Formats: sequence, structure tokens, C-alpha cells
Amino acid sequence: MSVATGAADRMRTQVRVYAVLIALLGVMMFPFYTMISTTLKPDATIFQSPAELLPTSPSVSSYLDVWAQTEVITWVANSFIISVSTVVLTLLLAIPAAYACARNDFIGKRTFLLSVLVVQMFAPVVLIVGLFDVMVTLGLMDSYLAVIIPSAAFTLPFNIWMLYGYFKTIPVELEESARIDGASQLMVLRKIVIPLAMPGMVASVTYTFLYSWNRLLFVLTFLTSAGKYNIPRGIFSMVGVLSIDWRMMLTVAVIGVLPLLILFAFLEEYIVAGMTSGAVKE
Repeated sequence: MSVATGAADRMRTQVRVYAVLIALLGVMMFPFYTMISTTLKPDATIFQSPAELLPTSPSVSSYLDVWAQTEVITWVANSFIISVSTVVLTLLLAIPAAYACARNDFIGKRTFLLSVLVVQMFAPVVLIVGLFDVMVTLGLMDSYLAVIIPSAAFTLPFNIWMLYGYFKTIPVELEESARIDGASQLMVLRKIVIPLAMPGMVASVTYTFLYSWNRLLFVLTFLTSAGKYNIPRGIFSMVGVLSIDWRMMLTVAVIGVLPLLILFAFLEEYIVAGMTSGAVKE
């Protein structure tokens, strides 16, 4: 009897937990549902009261209008250029820095790692005036590098700490065996360390890609050519002086979210493994 009672209690507890999780999921997903459903509604029904939860006459005309009336394809392409370039630059700097800290003990190592986090403490808007002066001095205004370099700088601390923790979990004996067989340091890093650290690498790539994809401040400040706008800047350019076409803006937002959903769908397993395995405290 007690066993049956205990099983029933556990079942009720699980039901309550799942009910709470489902409710939280519903609250979290409701803005996305509203965004998508709004793109399928006619303009006349978007602000009607009471609001329509389900479009009575759904239409994809807003997607056709966005395709014909905006440069959404260019915005998506620019977002990819900025995000992929930022990922490459960040990893080129983060991998050697994290590996050197994970495999070597040197004076000031802990100070270096802690000082790297100082960059993470500042919001980009605090440094935007100084960054603007730097870009003007270097002649990088209205170039992709003006967005890529600051984005890489602000994602570098997270990536160094993420990869540092992950590299610490890789046995040194594997590298020593490779060196005995005649492998160079670069070969050890390329053939052994990076493949074993792939989940952590994917987590770093995903974080950096997301950060760069959603950047509005840097693009708004450093890029003036409409042909170089990314998705957030393109949406911002649709804000009119006297009116705002919410349906069109939300349609572009949905298009901008799709690549991120596809990225997460393919890399979810690596992302979870990388975030958990890299959380190693020295």
C-alpha cells in the first residue's frame, strides 16, 4: 500500500512539474506566436479589440510584399557576412589564448584571465563614442570591419573562458603521445585538441553567431550605406516618421529568426554538451 502511495505521489509531483513547465513554455513562446500570427493577418485586424488569437483569414501576402518592397535578401546576406566573419576572427584569437592558458603556467595567468572578463562588464553603449573615434581614425567607417572587430572584442572574453575550461578537460597525455610520434604543436592543436573540443567550439560559435546576428548598435553607428544593413538595422529603417507598418516589420523579423532556428536545430546536441563540459572551474 505504501509503495502504491509513494508511486502515486511521485506521479502527482511529475504532473505538477510538467504542468508548470508547459505553462512557462507557453508564456515564453506566446510573443513568437503573436509575431508569426500577426504576419498572417490583414492590416485591419492587427489592432482590433478584442484581439484575434487565430487569424480568421490567414494570408502570406506580407511575405510577398517584403520580398518585393524591401532588401530583405541583402539584409540576410549582410547578417551572414558579419556573423560568420566575427565567428572566424573570434576563434582565431580565442583558441590560442585559451589553449595557452590551459596548458601553461605563467606569471600573471590568473590576472590575465580575470582582466579579460573586465571587457564583459562594459555594455557596448558605454564605449560607443570611443569606438567611433577609433573607427574614424583607422578609416574603417562604413565598412564591415567596423562592425566585425567590436563584435569580436565583446565576444572574446566568453569564448576564451569557455574554451579554456574545455581544453582543461582534455588529457595532456594525448598531446604528449602525439609529440613523441613527431607531431608539431600546430598539428597537435589541429588534429587532437580541436576535434576533442568540438562541442565547446560549437557552443562558442553559436554564442558568437547569435551575438553578431542581433547587433543593431554597431551597424547603426558605423555603417551608413543601406546596402550594408543587417536584419536588425533593416527592421529599424522601416520605422516611419508618421507611421509604422508593424505587419511588414514583424514579417522581416520572422525571416531573420529562421536561420537561427535552423542553426539551433542542427547544433542543439553540441551546444548543450559544450555549455556543460566547458563549465570547469580552475
